[in-house]
Amino acid sequence: MKVALTGDVALELIAPYFREEGFEVYTPVGFATWRQEILDENSGLHKFKPDAIFDVTSLDGVLRDEIPGFFDERMRALASMPYSLAGIRAIVDEFKWIAASAPKKVLAVDADETLWRGILSEDGREALSPCADFQRGLAELRSDGVVLVLLSKNDPVFPFMRRDMPLSDGDFAAMKVNWGPKAGNLIEACRELNLGVDSVVFLDDNAHERAQMAAQLPEVAVAPWTGWDGGVAPRTLLRRLKTYFFPKAGTTEEDRLRSADYAARRLRAESLAGAKSLDEYLTALDLRVAPGIASEGDLDRLAQMAGKTNQFNATTIRRTRDEFAALLSDPSKRVFVFRTRDRYGEQGLVCYAVVDVATRRATDFVMSCRAMGRTLEHFAWRYVCTELGFTPQVDFTPTAKNGPFKAFLDSGMSGRTWYLRQTPSLGGC
Repeated sequence: MKVALTGDVALELIAPYFREEGFEVYTPVGFATWRQEILDENSGLHKFKPDAIFDVTSLDGVLRDEIPGFFDERMRALASMPYSLAGIRAIVDEFKWIAASAPKKVLAVDADETLWRGILSEDGREALSPCADFQRGLAELRSDGVVLVLLSKNDPVFPFMRRDMPLSDGDFAAMKVNWGPKAGNLIEACRELNLGVDSVVFLDDNAHERAQMAAQLPEVAVAPWTGWDGGVAPRTLLRRLKTYFFPKAGTTEEDRLRSADYAARRLRAESLAGAKSLDEYLTALDLRVAPGIASEGDLDRLAQMAGKTNQFNATTIRRTRDEFAALLSDPSKRVFVFRTRDRYGEQGLVCYAVVDVATRRATDFVMSCRAMGRTLEHFAWRYVCTELGFTPQVDFTPTAKNGPFKAFLDSGMSGRTWYLRQTPSLGGC
């Protein structure tokens, strides 16, 4: 990656530390000349064609409160470079997170030397020292809707829980504990959760595991964390995870329901394994659906679903909150929403459809992957047609990811039995 450094400090003293981490670096010649170089199209900076321009002073307000001895007044006086060595390394580390950043849904986390200090298979269960502050932070991310997956190379009989560990087995939507490659285990976990591996960020202290994950699954974001011995405090690690991978977690009620619902999938899977047939399983789930017309309170969730749902999405139109608000105020449009729950928990708003009544076209039909496989799509389409009094033509734009919607379209959409009971609301169910 090519990065141009800016900022009113001696950049040439910081550049070598970026190069040590594999970045190709450009620094303007002369103190504080970067302003002129940005404005001059013929400057060395423009000829360098950086992938990113990074102001090294932009993080001062955050890092000075997190890194002991971040500033060094002697260096400021002697070399116009106000940072200590620890401060420079913190700036470089922060940029590595910036370079890797992408919005994600899932945090796949290692156990040994990550959730606790120590190696379970070598040190034994009682010798482990839990990273309690970090575990509590992960529990907070989970409560905001981040899906937790455990990937650990350990014996399958995994004595994870101790009373002094804030996290429990039930906090993880999937646990893959064996001696196999973590990339393969992650693929299996994502298949069980019906999520793409491109929705995952991977956190592991082991450089070999990080490199192997990056090589085998390049669509996974590998967090550039090197372990607790690097001196990073739990609050810094948690802040980086939240800022660079889960910036919008917890913004809707469905966010707060999501992680618990994914964890409940394990219970559903056990129920499915004990059922004699799929029909028996779906009946036993006691599925409830509350259909209705969207309101202002649904706008954030609608925009969120439009922005990230790919598999069951007819057209992949990425509507904004304002665009949905305009649809709600347009008498020629109808926006239907569907909320669900089952015996294991509530899923919230997981499906919506937008119909242009004037042209009799369904321009949007979107359902969360969490709701797939439970016949909600068939119920929702029949409900839309019944409420409108006609069957809209469905707009469909095929993509690399919306094969599940095409399969639904090819099936006839409303031609099968569904296993949901309609209810005015989900309260008390």
